[in-house]
Amino acid sequence: EQNYDTIELDPNYTADGEIVILHDATLDRTARRADGALPAPGVKITEITLEEARRYEYGSWFTPEYKGEAIPLLEDALQFAAQHHTPVKIDNKIERFPKEITEKLYGMFEKYESNLCLTTGKTEMIHFYAEQFPSAQLHYDGPVNTAVLQEIAPYHGRLTVWLPYQCKLTSWVKVPFADESLCAAVKEVAKLGIWIINDGESFADVCARFAPDIVETTGTVKP
Repeated sequence: EQNYDTIELDPNYTADGEIVILHDATLDRTARRADGALPAPGVKITEITLEEARRYEYGSWFTPEYKGEAIPLLEDALQFAAQHHTPVKIDNKIERFPKEITEKLYGMFEKYESNLCLTTGKTEMIHFYAEQFPSAQLHYDGPVNTAVLQEIAPYHGRLTVWLPYQCKLTSWVKVPFADESLCAAVKEVAKLGIWIINDGESFADVCARFAPDIVETTGTVKP
């Protein structure tokens, strides 16, 4: 409804093997009991079943308007996004999933791959995704240098390379921050993505200095 070009989702999974959407490893930040109380500290989504996860709601932490939101299944979201022609960018945390969950996830991807953007910080995974999911878009967010860009350049028609914008939200990252020369090098082989922007002033700065093809925001900067 707000006309974003792409939505990023962070999959996770429950103890009984259901693939859900939850950014954090634990429930602490976003889950609430029906009475508004916080869950017990440190409860991991991977340690409870889907039925147990659905005893919480996941909306009121953000705003009262969304109170009562159930934890979403990834496939429901992928189906909805495909119906509305909104590409979905999958976070690279899926690379840490156990084998049985990964196999289930990849089976899901095959049904929706033309609407997917698969993210990785590893060049070997770019090659894997390119072959395994030929209709999916490829997004790379690992270390960027000349050798890396040369290696992934053959996928330029379906490739976006992401560079972090230096700000409080990216103070933890270990890869090089965006600058004019690095952005120019990326544009030779791929679309340029910049992450993560949280205010209009930063957005204007990014556009003026780097002219990216796509910008990731926290939702504060509207299309």
